[in-house]
Amino acid sequence: MPLSIFNRNSFYYPYPENIPKGLIKTLIIGCLLLGLSGLRHAQGWQGWLAVFENWLLMLIIFPTATAVIAAPFKYRDPSFELKNAYYLGMFVAFLFSLAKLRYWR
Repeated sequence: MPLSIFNRNSFYYPYPENIPKGLIKTLIIGCLLLGLSGLRHAQGWQGWLAVFENWLLMLIIFPTATAVIAAPFKYRDPSFELKNAYYLGMFVAFLFSLAKLRYWR
């Protein structure tokens, strides 16, 4: 039986077992919509560059850094899911971006 990302038993299945799929999808959509706030800084391609920077920060850089820092926990406890740490980093980036929108002008 070939493994795919849609098989719950696959290593590549993107959703952790103890977090609802809808919550994760909502977080990703919220990050995407919040990233569009970069359009208020500039017109044209510079605005879209700011949007891409926000998306990169919220969806890749913060979550990956959080998962890398949490990697020793996986070494110590094999039942620890790094996916949880990744989504925690995404949530932290979401909160950081909200604070950035509020206080940085």
